[in-house]
Amino acid sequence: MRRIAVLCAATLSAAIILAPSARAQGFSVYEHDPCTMARGGAGVAAPCAGGSAVFFNPAGILAAGKRFNLEFNSTFIQPKGNFVDSASRVRTDLVNATYYVPSGYATYQLSPKAAVGFGAFAPYGLTTEWPSSFQGRFMAYKTVLKSIYWQPTFAYQVAPGFQVGVGADYVTASAQVHRRVDLSTVTVPGQAFPFALLGVPVGTDFADALFDVTGHGWGGHIGVMWQASSKLSFGIRYQTQVKVNFTGTASFTQIATGITLPAGNPLGLPGGTPLDALLTPNFAADSLLGSQSASTSITMPDQLVVGLAYKLTPRFTVMADYQFTGWSKFSSLDLTLAKAPAVSMYENYGNTSAFRAGFEWNPTGALEVRAGVLTHNGASPAETVTPVLPEGQRIEGTVGLGIPLSDWLRLDVAYQYLQQAERHGRMVDAPVPTTALNSGLFHFTGNLFGASLALAF
Repeated sequence: MRRIAVLCAATLSAAIILAPSARAQGFSVYEHDPCTMARGGAGVAAPCAGGSAVFFNPAGILAAGKRFNLEFNSTFIQPKGNFVDSASRVRTDLVNATYYVPSGYATYQLSPKAAVGFGAFAPYGLTTEWPSSFQGRFMAYKTVLKSIYWQPTFAYQVAPGFQVGVGADYVTASAQVHRRVDLSTVTVPGQAFPFALLGVPVGTDFADALFDVTGHGWGGHIGVMWQASSKLSFGIRYQTQVKVNFTGTASFTQIATGITLPAGNPLGLPGGTPLDALLTPNFAADSLLGSQSASTSITMPDQLVVGLAYKLTPRFTVMADYQFTGWSKFSSLDLTLAKAPAVSMYENYGNTSAFRAGFEWNPTGALEVRAGVLTHNGASPAETVTPVLPEGQRIEGTVGLGIPLSDWLRLDVAYQYLQQAERHGRMVDAPVPTTALNSGLFHFTGNLFGASLALAF
């Protein structure tokens, strides 16, 4: 039964690789502030005033607004998606749900040349949930990833119009994956053939696997802003890679198959023998399907963002950013389980690029109108698109408003629509997969809503 545990363990490897892949483009959360969100995510050269510069450009907290700024943000994500099997044309939809991603920032001006800040944000969260009857359930039918970045930040003006900001990132992360195990593919203990040769149909669920791991790591963040003129500014930020060590558990729950062995079976057992009774001992605490510890480590890649902002008029500003994420270092991931053999999962990710552009218009001196557009490619190659994270090339549009409620309180709201290009994907595992295993098309769209309250004193 060691192969059963190996097959189940591979799912945990797939789950953990999602921490960086969610970060790459698919299901990434770059929307940590509705003001910046409404600009298409552009703003490294002109961060919004509420304090979100802690993330978008640490140097920008010097321009956060008044002496003390406090901001609370909420982003609501409604993904929509389905998989259509190329042969049967059967369509399976994602489970409908709305996911909540919070963030918050505080900044304080120590002097005209120095400021400190602190941010808490969740840039790499993901929940992907398919019906438990979905054909891809043997890879994963529910995946939940959470991460929180806790970032203290300091900024200083080194020369007129030129400021630098630095931050330290303490990252806490968790991953949970639910997956079914197909008995027909498992080798019969003591034999050289799988259960399929005992009459077990393909797609027979006999175990529900749950992998639950947590981890933490440290990284850094640096930003630079240069006010080249009264109209033109430039910005750059660099976020270092973060190595996260994950530890946790893998547990397996037996699912009754109701199958009985036929007469004359290769095991020499009487016809009508319940198969479930023979499998039950493999779920005991000291067996390979008993609860056990699991561990791995990943290195989240670095990010580089450069951009500019230009005031066409005193009340109309345009912005554009380019974002690079270095995913090419992720070719595989190794997983260690306490009782099962180690697993290496092939991913072969590529670097990603995103282009963001937006504007901000202040028609009345108070109300701010914003809009933007962004596009980016996917990190996973064609052979590693799976139900766990079927991400890909996207184009997105944004709109939003900044509404002053008083001299010290402001409301920002934003809406973002996401359209992902169709991607062929696979429903089965393979040590080194190829596009020949791709069996259908993934389709995805999404609606995102953001709102925040910002206080300034």
